[in-house]
Amino acid sequence: MYFVGDFMKVKIEKYDDLGQGIAYIDNKICFIKNGIVGEELDIDIVKSNKNYNIGTIKKIISQSNLRENSICKYYNECGGCNFLHLKKEEEINFKINRYKNYFSKFDYFYKTLDYNYRNKVVLHVKNGKYGFYQEKTNNLIKIDYCYLVKNKINDIILLLNSNVDNNFSGTVTIRVNSNNESLVSITGVYKYINNLLDSDLIDNLIDNEKVIKGNDYFYEYLNNYKFKVNYKSFFQVNIKGLEIINNILEEFLKDKNINKSLDLYSGTSVLGIFLSKYVKSVTSVEFNKNASWDAKENIKINNINNLKVINGLVEDYIDSFQDIDLIILDPARRGLDKKTINYLKKIKSKYLIYIACSIDSLKRDLKELSDTYKLHKLFGIDMFPNTNNCESVAILNLYNE
Repeated sequence: MYFVGDFMKVKIEKYDDLGQGIAYIDNKICFIKNGIVGEELDIDIVKSNKNYNIGTIKKIISQSNLRENSICKYYNECGGCNFLHLKKEEEINFKINRYKNYFSKFDYFYKTLDYNYRNKVVLHVKNGKYGFYQEKTNNLIKIDYCYLVKNKINDIILLLNSNVDNNFSGTVTIRVNSNNESLVSITGVYKYINNLLDSDLIDNLIDNEKVIKGNDYFYEYLNNYKFKVNYKSFFQVNIKGLEIINNILEEFLKDKNINKSLDLYSGTSVLGIFLSKYVKSVTSVEFNKNASWDAKENIKINNINNLKVINGLVEDYIDSFQDIDLIILDPARRGLDKKTINYLKKIKSKYLIYIACSIDSLKRDLKELSDTYKLHKLFGIDMFPNTNNCESVAILNLYNE
């Protein structure tokens, strides 16, 4: 018998799907954050119920040669990263093995940058402190530097921390494009807003939805295309990863004869514009109005004449399409709804390309589609290094194709 607060010795046997270490105590599973396979540890039990325990490391008795010291001083508190205690090769192995355990086939895993890759961050602000929430809590961890975000974003965080308003609570969203131009959006009353207005670090500034410097958008550049991105629009946070997706699409589509195609959950129609080069017509469907407006502008900017944009929910339009040769899906983390899955089966497009930021949602949805479509190729992209998330590109064919 053991209780919360008990102190015991365990050995890490494997990882769970989030990358936590798993040990067994009296045949009951115990999850241990930052535990590495093969290590012997002294742990504290911090949660115990009928089905599982949660433990924290108190002492490493036998240390793995895969362990390394975190470069980030906030790592043990902040919930943003998962693998800063682990050498990069083991993080990659963990992600590849997860694909192999989940799916019937897996083709290749693409790396991106290890650090300073994110072009967007949302800072929570409480009483003048800027930072991220501690994992699974609303406790704010104040930060002055994040190893995941681009250097100019860190420069702006430093600027914010040098102009502290103890009465300010809200959010600050910072985006930086490939030309190192910044777009900052603030919610809440911040008395030092003029200091941001005067800073050369900030090219575009929105204060509670009012533009006070520059514009409410900037342009992103990728593969000879130019994309307008509104401060409320979704755009991939890792440009290198988006380049890899484009390359995968081009390699697959270069020898195909595609007539009608769909780009669903299309955002600013980045993928639809990539696709337009290889097909006769594309229809993009996106619920976010700002993203749809940007998409229509992007069509004009890039002189695309075979792409139509619909602003609305995919599930409201999916039953109106027929005779489709190719469908690209890029849904939110929760994946596809039941109506959309059922109509994808009815449409019977020759090809589906499913881009997913959640391996779990992808696994579930591919299982639902498996009576109509077969998995042809599956690629993993390390779009979010040092976290337990990946971007996936799954290419599916109809069974008779």
